[in-house]
Amino acid sequence: MSYAFRSAYPEIERQDHLRRFTPTPYATALPVMGRTVRLESNSQKILAHAEELFARYPGSPYGQPQFLWRIVSQSDVAMRPPWPRRSAFSDHGLRYAEFGQRNFLAVDLEAREAIAFIAEGLAEDELGFTSPFLDNLFCMTAGSLGLISLRANCVSLGDNGLLVFGPHNSGKTTASYLTTKLGLGFYADEGVFGEIEGDAVRVWGGFWPAAFRPDALQFFPELRKSARPFSYCHFTFHHLEKHHFQATQVRSVIPVGCVFLERRAGARLTLSQIPRAELPGRIAENVLFKDDDRFVKERATAFRLLESLPAYQLLCDGDPSVVARFMRKLLADHE
Repeated sequence: MSYAFRSAYPEIERQDHLRRFTPTPYATALPVMGRTVRLESNSQKILAHAEELFARYPGSPYGQPQFLWRIVSQSDVAMRPPWPRRSAFSDHGLRYAEFGQRNFLAVDLEAREAIAFIAEGLAEDELGFTSPFLDNLFCMTAGSLGLISLRANCVSLGDNGLLVFGPHNSGKTTASYLTTKLGLGFYADEGVFGEIEGDAVRVWGGFWPAAFRPDALQFFPELRKSARPFSYCHFTFHHLEKHHFQATQVRSVIPVGCVFLERRAGARLTLSQIPRAELPGRIAENVLFKDDDRFVKERATAFRLLESLPAYQLLCDGDPSVVARFMRKLLADHE
């Protein structure tokens, strides 16, 4: 969307301090988990990076964009990594997040539009632009696209997926990575997005890379060559693009079970089935982004379908190989 601005008094040059009229001449239609989002920008690099991130997903079968993202790169803002800490708030129909004083994104659900301004130096940092910047924009948009977000990993076998929940440092990422050595697909790391299809729920994996803690490199030396370090606030992770263990084209999978990991030093491996009455609370605790009440019906339907799946609590001492073998067996038994 390109804007032209004319003053009511041509002899007076108006200053566009808020940059509302910055031209965004470059545009593309992004395929996003069976939907289509129109992206406009003043930066060809931003367009190219976004197209690469979403190229593996199918778009809307109707081809019409369901949301507009307008991202403006600011060449006169001198800022480079490390990324500033994020602050955010939301109101009915409006969401806002900022990274420092000059980088922000705002989402208007009623207008189905989002606007973002980002320093050129940060936009060129592909890891940081993907996450935390673009993934925040996507999560704020997902509800309007008919997607329900959950903070979970997912491993897959064919069309089936296993949802893996657990707090930070519970071993979800490492165990999910190890399942790829057992023939599974590492489908999602810290983010799945459900959609209702008839009387079933299907899930998509987030587009961001898998994030490993530094100590994982001690056990998987191959990650030293393929994963890239990224620091945010006081955390350091090593990001690995999921295309290393995914098919060329991504499709949604059908969840066939849930596993909740609990890591406790010295604990004996214990597997127990979670009572059906406990599942609603456990799933609700793992919402990735708390959406507006306007989406409560879709969210309730998706949760009800997930609550009907077999669910297990797995207590372990931190050995991810045991968890990986268990996840492999669950999916194989379902097959």
